[in-house]
Amino acid sequence: MTIRARAAYVTFFAAIGAFAPYLPVYYQSLGLGLDAVGLLGALSAAAGLVGAPLWGAAADRFANSRMVLPAAAGGAALAAGLLALVHGPLLIVLAVGLMSLAMGGVSPILDARALETVTDDRNRYGRFRVWGSASFVVAAVFTGWLIDRAGIHALLFVLITGLAATAIVGLGLRSTNLVPSLPRFEGIKSVIRSPELAPFLVAALFIWSADSAINGFFSIRLGEIGAPASLVGISWALGAVVEIPLMVAFPALGARFGAERLLLAAAVLFVVRAIAVAVLRDPLLVTLTMALHGGAFALSLVGGVTYVSRHAPQGAAATAQGVLSGTTFGLAAILGPGLGGLLAPSLGLPGMFGVAALAGIAGVGALSVALRSRSAGFQRESSARSVNDGAK
Repeated sequence: MTIRARAAYVTFFAAIGAFAPYLPVYYQSLGLGLDAVGLLGALSAAAGLVGAPLWGAAADRFANSRMVLPAAAGGAALAAGLLALVHGPLLIVLAVGLMSLAMGGVSPILDARALETVTDDRNRYGRFRVWGSASFVVAAVFTGWLIDRAGIHALLFVLITGLAATAIVGLGLRSTNLVPSLPRFEGIKSVIRSPELAPFLVAALFIWSADSAINGFFSIRLGEIGAPASLVGISWALGAVVEIPLMVAFPALGARFGAERLLLAAAVLFVVRAIAVAVLRDPLLVTLTMALHGGAFALSLVGGVTYVSRHAPQGAAATAQGVLSGTTFGLAAILGPGLGGLLAPSLGLPGMFGVAALAGIAGVGALSVALRSRSAGFQRESSARSVNDGAK
């Protein structure tokens, strides 16, 4: 299953690399204005917010089935095919909503299955996820090359192919966890009410919302200070390239420093990047801040998935990953750019980035409290077990 999990990361993130950088351009080619493009981005995030935990719950509920992951990926491929055929705002909204709802389920299920293959050494998850980052870089570059030669619709060919391949590869992945699943929506409730996960998810919402607010307007900021279009593309590739070695090294870093400290370091890096983008005006220096983002993203993503996997309620492994994905890539992707867009006209982009930095600092504090509370609880549990063992 190890090879299949890596192959699924390659195919799925090839699909993401095909559409994430270019889908707004495709929307514009359909005659949609910038306001409609923004609304479609918010719709995608909202659909992912709903879809991720629901697909995760389905994967836990039918853990022995091989069909849940292929159903999510295959459904997304069909919706992407619909997007390639339709015209008119309502049909485009329908296609985008269905695609995002289905795609939202692929990543949390895949993460849960990959984590099952590493058993107790959850820090090794990064060596699975790195295949996705590498695939993203290659697919983004290849799709850009293909678009130059065949037109913007070529991105849908790569997108549909990647999703269909993920569905096929996903047929070979099913849960090896024999823990009974929780009934109906109890898995989602147990995750949200978890004393370990609830504070962590709140902190993650602050941190990822602040980062989403910056990324939502980062390319515009580069253009505002005179960066050429080529530098904009290089900046996004730089972030993904930096992710790769950190994900590979995460097991060693986690063993040396602990996953919790790496999570805090990632949150601090997000804040440093926010401050840098707010104060710098040189296009090259602003571009280089994406290296900070790439490092923070890698450590935060791998560390977050690892943390959630360790503290997920029994029978809710995929559900917990779905709630995390919905928080970081769904709700945060709605709040960050949405609030950022409201603040930017009056504060300017540097001022809005400064507010995002303050939100990130609040997230660092909340994360520190969440991790410290967990550590204190673990120590109390250990002390209680020691006392009980001594009494015996």
